[in-house]
Amino acid sequence: MTDKDLYNRICDLQATDVSLETYLLSLLKLVEKEKSREDVPAELFLQILQDAFTSEPAKFNPEWLKIKKAPKENPNASGYDYAVAVIQFQISDLRKMKGKQLDDPYKTMGIDSETGERWYNFDPMGNLECGARCCVDGGSDENEYELLDWGFLGQLLEMGRIYE
Repeated sequence: MTDKDLYNRICDLQATDVSLETYLLSLLKLVEKEKSREDVPAELFLQILQDAFTSEPAKFNPEWLKIKKAPKENPNASGYDYAVAVIQFQISDLRKMKGKQLDDPYKTMGIDSETGERWYNFDPMGNLECGARCCVDGGSDENEYELLDWGFLGQLLEMGRIYE
């Protein structure tokens, strides 16, 4: 599966009317079920993205509100840890913006959260599509995705958050 294939498959996901926060909570629960996998087959990866639209969400952990910055990839840490940190950060940041920045009618032009992080996409499909679009725009379409490291999920979500 190339960058363009991945982008097209993500665009073909059957989205439901669920908030990005709820989607991320569901995604977190699904990812945690697969924790033992170091690499994820591309088809399972896409199925997890699809299932997060309708799966039971994880419970919000108030400790996540202490997260002050988006996580940075660490070559010494696992891709799973990075992906989970990104999901927790995004959930926390969205929660902090409720009733504030998220009420801005021009938020899709870009807003900064109280953590100073920039956001452009506020719904699951917008986040996923822009993250995948970033892969296409930044790649040579020579990347092949048969197995994905969990870190790719973290990158996809972060690119989705900031890619216009």
